[in-house]
Amino acid sequence: MKPTAQTVFGKESGRAENYRIPAIIKTKSGTLVACADERFFTGRDNPNRIDKVVRRSVDGGETWQEQIVAVEEVGASKEDASAAIDPCMLYDEDTDTIFIAYCHTPAGVGILNCKNGTGQDGEGNLYLYDGRKKYTLKDGCLYRKNGEKADEWTVAENGDLEYNGEPAGNYKLNSGRLKELATSFFCIVTSTDDGITWSKPRNISYQIKEKYMSFIGPGPGVGIKVKEGKHKGRLIIPIYYNTFPLPLTGILNLSSCVIYSDDGGITWKRGKSPNQTRRRLGVPIGHRLIMPNDCITECQLIECPAGVLKLFIRNHSPKKLIATALSDDGGATWQDYKHNPNLPQCICQCSVIKGYDGDREITVFLNAANKTARRDGVIRISYDYGETYEYSKLIKEGEFVYSSMIWLGDGKIGVLYEEDTNHEEIKFMIVTLDYIKEK
Repeated sequence: MKPTAQTVFGKESGRAENYRIPAIIKTKSGTLVACADERFFTGRDNPNRIDKVVRRSVDGGETWQEQIVAVEEVGASKEDASAAIDPCMLYDEDTDTIFIAYCHTPAGVGILNCKNGTGQDGEGNLYLYDGRKKYTLKDGCLYRKNGEKADEWTVAENGDLEYNGEPAGNYKLNSGRLKELATSFFCIVTSTDDGITWSKPRNISYQIKEKYMSFIGPGPGVGIKVKEGKHKGRLIIPIYYNTFPLPLTGILNLSSCVIYSDDGGITWKRGKSPNQTRRRLGVPIGHRLIMPNDCITECQLIECPAGVLKLFIRNHSPKKLIATALSDDGGATWQDYKHNPNLPQCICQCSVIKGYDGDREITVFLNAANKTARRDGVIRISYDYGETYEYSKLIKEGEFVYSSMIWLGDGKIGVLYEEDTNHEEIKFMIVTLDYIKEK
């Protein structure tokens, strides 16, 4: 039976006109938790006011509960608002914890004009700047460079400032007398009650970002927990980042990789990028300064037998094919980078998960499969971990953009996707294996 779609994120149930970047997980209780960007002043990326919102379903996606704000940013206009952009969700069944990773930027900052640096000290405390004067924000208090407490300043949890008892703006906004570094920060929030309540944001940039990096953010969609092999139990979130050799702006040298945690998400490490191992004409490509066609960006991954990881990568090659790479060390390094001739792309995000066809493990892949435009949402089934695809089905004709999938069991796949490039709604449909196999 042809699947029907329902709107999960849109102005009827939310607070804004635009919604983008779907992500979805399923908890061990059977609850579906869907996440998206709620974009207030435009459907475009940052600069913009972008919050993280979630909706829950306890009946397998038939109905959805009211929207919950997981991350709330600040600002009253496009150019003077902070952003929490691009969710990647990860569920740890052992601790019953949901993670949402995202990129935070202060007002006026997007991928093209991020400054390089972490904006934090080695313990994760945020730096705040008054011109060239630098303070450290630690445990809600400001400290000068010499370690002296700056009692004249008060900093609220949401970034609001007071100086000698008088309002002094917000450090995330243009109005702030103090400001955070004009860069991107990698942040995580968690929930241990099936997505009802969410922790305060935790900025882990200092753990995974180098000082020479400007932009850093998740590969939107989902991460995984390794189930087999020597890295069993490792939490993995796909990311990508921008580097450049000089403190310039507007230069994109983008590389994909993953971050991973072996202690349940307390500490994170960044693995190497496939760009650090692949070659062109026998010459290493690297990741500090690369040619535009060698940019690799948003990515998703699956676990293959024996704990081998497989990365599926949006890339800027003129071949217009999804690239893949393999890791046998839990995402620390990647080998066998190649373009899959069975996976056409228009340089857009893709979604990939695992499921079962009877007792056979399958890989399910979904993307905008048109090479020239974000159109033609095609879902595919592979029995060899994404090398070849025995079945495929066009599930959304016309415009189709970002997506995220969840294995529901009983031969059913939940698909959360962007309806079109107007970015006004994110929809959900249930697709069966039988429908994909139908002639």
